[in-house]
Amino acid sequence: MKPILRLTVLFIAIASFASCSKVVVDVDIRPAITGSWVLSDASHKDKYGWYTVNTGIEHGVFTFYNNGRAKYVENGVVLEGTWSMRTITNGYYDEFGVYFTNSHQDLSIHVSDYYGDDTIDMYFDNVNVYNNSFVATNFTNNYIGRYRFARY
Repeated sequence: MKPILRLTVLFIAIASFASCSKVVVDVDIRPAITGSWVLSDASHKDKYGWYTVNTGIEHGVFTFYNNGRAKYVENGVVLEGTWSMRTITNGYYDEFGVYFTNSHQDLSIHVSDYYGDDTIDMYFDNVNVYNNSFVATNFTNNYIGRYRFARY
C-alpha cells in the first residue's frame, strides 16, 4: 500500500508543477505595418541591373490603420482609402531580385481624394517587414520594382 501512496504523491507533484507553467504561442504571422511611413527609395531592375526611379509619391506620408483604412498626405492634399495584406503562395521576386515560390505576404494600397481625381493604386507581390522599415516588390512589364518604406 505504501508504494501506491508514494506514486500517487509523486504523480500529483508532477501534475501540479506541469500545470504551473504557461507557454504562449502567437499564431498571428502577419507583419505589422500599421503606423506612418514614407517612401525612402524606389528602384527597378531589368536585364541591365538596378536603377533609381521617381514615383511622384516620395514627399508624402502613408498612414496604415489597424482597421484596414489608409491615408496619404502630401502638401495639404489628403487621399484616403484602404490597405490589405494577405499570406499567399505563388511566385515572386524578393528585394534582391531572386525568384521564389513559397508562402509570403502581399500588399495592396488604394487611396484617392473625395472625387477620385487623384488616386494611388499599388500592389506588391511580396513584402518584408523589419523594425523601422519594410520593402515591397512587384514584377511588371519585364522588370522588378523594389520600394523601401521607412517609419515616419
